[in-house]
This record gives sequence, structure tokens and C-alpha cells, in this order.
Amino acid sequence: MLAVKIMDITVAYFHPLFRQDVVKQDFAQIRAAGATSIVYAIHEQEEQRWPRDLERGLQLARDAGLKVYISPGRFGNLFAGPVYMPSWYTFRHPQSLVKDRHGRAHDMTCFNHESFRSWLFKEIEYYLTNYPVDGILIDEPRIPDITCFCSVCRALCPDITDLQHFRLRSMIDFLNELFSCVKRVNHQAKTSIALLPPDVGLIEELASIASLDTIGCHLFWQLLGEDVTAVSTWGQQVIEAVKGHGKRSQLWLQNFNLSQEEEPLLESAFSSLLSAEPDDIACYYYWRNNERPEQVWQQTRGLLRRIPRRQLYWQTTPRIPVPQIAKDSV
Repeated sequence: MLAVKIMDITVAYFHPLFRQDVVKQDFAQIRAAGATSIVYAIHEQEEQRWPRDLERGLQLARDAGLKVYISPGRFGNLFAGPVYMPSWYTFRHPQSLVKDRHGRAHDMTCFNHESFRSWLFKEIEYYLTNYPVDGILIDEPRIPDITCFCSVCRALCPDITDLQHFRLRSMIDFLNELFSCVKRVNHQAKTSIALLPPDVGLIEELASIASLDTIGCHLFWQLLGEDVTAVSTWGQQVIEAVKGHGKRSQLWLQNFNLSQEEEPLLESAFSSLLSAEPDDIACYYYWRNNERPEQVWQQTRGLLRRIPRRQLYWQTTPRIPVPQIAKDSV
């Protein structure tokens, strides 16, 4: 018997959790569209200010039958996040800043600083231990576009000519430690990373991380100033790169920032994404700057419902065959 691929649908829910009635309705809509999980982004100071709202809101997702993945938004200014707020850690620890060859500081913490790693891993452990969370997503990690000459990097790599390659190796090592931390806290927790298309070349090295489960890519054609046909090219590149490494692939649909004239291209982008045959698909719930938000979400719901039901996780058991009654026994 051929194995049926089980597809997960993830919806990023970057909305307040304060109104329980609204949140319940939102999660019911997301679940009805066939989604299996949500991603919720957390910024550094939010948990300190409204932990009850956070716990209650994430539990509502669980109650709706959705798994919950958290995304550490802008921690150390190293990851993407829905709110453009600077990292509180980086602000309070200027000695951790990345420094270029001229000694100029840049607005992100160097991930080679052990104090930063220790703080970040403790934060992740805290969330996984104290909240109803099923996994973690690292969203658009800042690829080393600046060779760091901070004192820590220089001490770890005295050879200046090797610093650029050392920086990339260090990033893979950092992510390896991060995902290993997740698995130590909860070996069943899922670990994911979402890249931008220009960073697809990193997939080979990321795939070497044993504790990383899913490698995804944001196919945001319009946001990146490309034609919608780029979705097909990017999608195939990602699937080919992930294939054979024992990881799941995840492709993200751009259903935000669309004008009314661009709305018909949403279907084209979705068809290209689906034809790449990813393991998982992801999108957003009522996300930013659509000219007609309601229409875009309704169109998104309709597209998600086109995915064959047999591929969705909640229909994983084979149908029970109905016995045929012989005519002679009637």
C-alpha cells in the first residue's frame, strides 16, 4: 500500500490575544480552513507584561485543535518579527554588538557571545516549559552579511582571512545549539526555520542539523519585487534542496500587502506553490496592508480547501471498508 503524504497547514496568527471571544472565532476559522497549527510571534518584553493573556490565548488555539509554534521575534535583532521593535537584550548589552572591520557597531547581537546564547536558550526553555507550546520557528535569521570583528570572534578565529567563513560556520553552530536546546527540553517539540529565497543556498548546511525538523521558505514574490512566476522557481529549488535529507519542507504563501489588482495572482502563486509538492504549507491570517483584507482572507480559505482532504493530518486513518452483501443472501 502506498503511503499517503500528510500535509500540515500552518497559519501565522500575529494578533492580540486579549479578547477571548474574538480569538476563539479566529481560531475556529483557521481550523475550519484545514489548518493544523498556528505560529505566534513573541517579543522579549511581552511575556513579562501579559503572561496570563499569553497562556490563555495559546491554550485557546490548543482547544481549537491547533498546534502552537512560537517564534522569538527580533531576539537579539537576529530574527524577523511582526513588530518592528529593537531587541531589549541588544539595547541593554551594547558590548554584544556585531562590529565590522572598522570597529563600527551594527544593530544586532553577535551570536558567538556565550552570555547571549545562555540568555536566549533559557528564554526558549522557559516558554516551552511554562506555556502550551508544541514547537519553535526561527523566522528569517539574519544571514552573516557583515563579517564580525568583535573581540569574541577574533579570539575564536585569530585568522582574519578566515573570519567570513568562520562567521557562517558559527551561525550553523549557533542554530544547532538552539534547536538542540529545544529537543532537550521536549524531545517531541518540532523545530522549524523559514528562509528568504536569496538564502536557499544555506539549506544544504542547515540540513546537517540533526535537531532541525522542517526547513521552509517565504515565497514572497511581490514583497521582493519579483514576478509571480518566481514562486514556481523558488519552490522547486527549496524542495529539491530539502529532498533526501530527512527533513520536511514548508512553503509560505504571500497573502498580504496585495492590491485589488494583485488579488487574482494569489491563486497563481498558490498553484505554483502546491505544484512544487511541499510537505507543508503556511500563510497568514488577516495580515498587513491588503487593500481588501476580507476578500484576501476568504480567497486564502478557498485555496486551502482545495488541498485534498486525504493529505491533511486529521484524516490519517484508512477508511473502514463497507462489506458488500451478496445478492443471494438478500
